[in-house]
Order: sequence, then structure tokens, then C-alpha cells
Amino acid sequence: MEDISTVMSCFSSPVYSRYWQHYQQAMAWNQRHQRAYRKALEAAYGHAHIREQRPSSQPQRYADWNAGEGDEESSSDGEIECDVSNMEISEELRQYFAQTEKHKEELKKQQLIEAEQHDSYVPADQDLRGSSWRSSMAPPSERPGERRGAEMKKLYGKDAAKIQAMEAAMQLNFDRHCDLKQPKYWPVIPLKL
Repeated sequence: MEDISTVMSCFSSPVYSRYWQHYQQAMAWNQRHQRAYRKALEAAYGHAHIREQRPSSQPQRYADWNAGEGDEESSSDGEIECDVSNMEISEELRQYFAQTEKHKEELKKQQLIEAEQHDSYVPADQDLRGSSWRSSMAPPSERPGERRGAEMKKLYGKDAAKIQAMEAAMQLNFDRHCDLKQPKYWPVIPLKL
């Protein structure tokens, strides 16, 4: 077993000085934060509430955590103000809050859109043709093919009927081959990087 002074001299090496500096800053911030939190609770609930919350006896092993706190607390009481009753909100802060709310609403809308898209995915082990794209058994609201015919006419003009017939022939050929071979679909899984 090594001598304690050997171990301590190792940690007090100049190599670790930056670490200890950060450690001291973190501990000082933690103590300031605890004081500010306690003052905020005292301002909100009064001194009696704080005494009820704090345990009457701390275990001995944690006694050194708050050892130097009393000295620092008395010297820095004037630094932290917790009175928020007459706090003024600047126009910049109002704009920031408005922008934050706007971003939250946009995020909610985007999440709803993504959820709807996710619901429309077909599981990879399920046959695409077996699941109908029309989820209800209600009759169509418009004549079948009317919208498609209008789109085709807009795109191809006088040759729309000819091209639509070629597409229908290709689709029928594809359906016939699928009925004969009954292929398993390869899972198409979108990647979100």
C-alpha cells in the first residue's frame, strides 16, 4: 500500500492544476446555486418551510460538503436578489418567448405529419397488394378514374387515352405475374440519419 503523501503529491502535480481549477469553480458555482435556491424558497414559502425541508442531522461522511458555506454565505448575501415581484420584461424577451412558442407549434405540426406518414407505412413482412390503400368500405366519393383521366388529359393532351391504355396494360401484366409467382417484397426501411 502506498503512502498517502505519495498519492497526494501525485494529484498536486502541475499537470492536474487545470483540473483542480475547474473543480474549484464548479464547487463554488454549486454553493452559489444552493444559496440562491434556498433564498428563492425562503422568499416563496418563508423560513419555516426551509427548516422543515432540511434534515436535522447530516451523516458524518457528508459533513464537509457544507463546511465553508456559512462564511461565504454571510459575505455574499447582497449578491443574489430573488425578488421577482417588480421584474420588468423587455420587448426582446417577449419576442423571444413568442418565437419559442412559434417553434413549438411548428414542431408539433411536423410531428403530427411524421406520425401520419408513419401510419401509412406497410410492414415489410406484409404483402402490399393484400392491404388495401382504401381503409374504409365506404363507396368512393367521386367516379373512379375521373380525376386520373383529367390529369392525363392535362399532361398528354390528345394522346392521353392511348398512354392511359398502355399504363393499364402494363399494370395488368404486372398483376398477372405477381399472381403467378407470388413474390415476397424486399423490406424497404427508411433511414433517418
